[in-house]
Amino acid sequence: MDRKIRAFLAIVEEGTLTAAADRIGLAQPSLSKFLQRLEVEVGAKLFERKMRGMELTSFGRAFLERARMIEAEYKFAIEEIAAMKRGGLPVLRVGAGPLYHMLHLPNALTRLVDEFPGTRIDVYADNNLFTMPKLLRGELDVVCGEIETDQVTYGIDVVEMLMADVGVIMRPDHPKAKRPVTPEMLAGHTFIVFQQDDRVLNQLSRYLSQQRLGFRVALSTSSFATGLKIVTATDYLMLAPSQLRSVIEEAGLIVRSPKEPIRQFPTGVTTRSSVRQFPIVRRLIDLLQASTAAQK
Repeated sequence: MDRKIRAFLAIVEEGTLTAAADRIGLAQPSLSKFLQRLEVEVGAKLFERKMRGMELTSFGRAFLERARMIEAEYKFAIEEIAAMKRGGLPVLRVGAGPLYHMLHLPNALTRLVDEFPGTRIDVYADNNLFTMPKLLRGELDVVCGEIETDQVTYGIDVVEMLMADVGVIMRPDHPKAKRPVTPEMLAGHTFIVFQQDDRVLNQLSRYLSQQRLGFRVALSTSSFATGLKIVTATDYLMLAPSQLRSVIEEAGLIVRSPKEPIRQFPTGVTTRSSVRQFPIVRRLIDLLQASTAAQK
């Protein structure tokens, strides 16, 4: 990749010339020269030098988007050629939200392990807040979960599979277990949130604000199983895709869906275009399509 672009990205990510130079193994004067040459080629000043470090100008912010595309394409090309030489992917890195890693992925991964013994599969259970940036940086190959309708689409392929909706998890003997789920029923309750998902909280706020009602968040957890255990022992409520009903009921809990959905969102598989061609990725998509189709 062009060293001037590499220098530019290092400055953006590190914030100072000194840290950026250390990162890419250059003396600071050399890094400054790369930046100067780039600004001459672009014909605009890309950074303002501030007391706290380097700050992008409006021209710099515009250039950053293209520079990251160039970096991504460079990484994808190296990755694709290496995989072609090996005859496939040596490691398939999959990120998955709870709906997929707890329900749809286990059987699919079991099949993949048998069918592709030459590929190791690494699975990262997390929500899109963490997995999508890793996908865009080339640290993951596939993300299974919510489809980001406003995401950067360059170099990304999306396969929509299942529409999910947010349900309310509670104990079967919860004081309000037999009442219809309405804003009034949820008002004033304490919630547990998986991965501090602001989108769910914002939708819940809007759902309750119709009647000017409030709620409280007791804690957020990165472990879905931990959240279920806390709900089992308390009157707390938890929000999760109602499509996880079988997993929730196995934990001795119930999930209730309000008549007016708190939140609905498309789910499926998001991949980088550079890995979509490989047989193991195509096979994973086929297996997940079959699994999610059975749940519709």
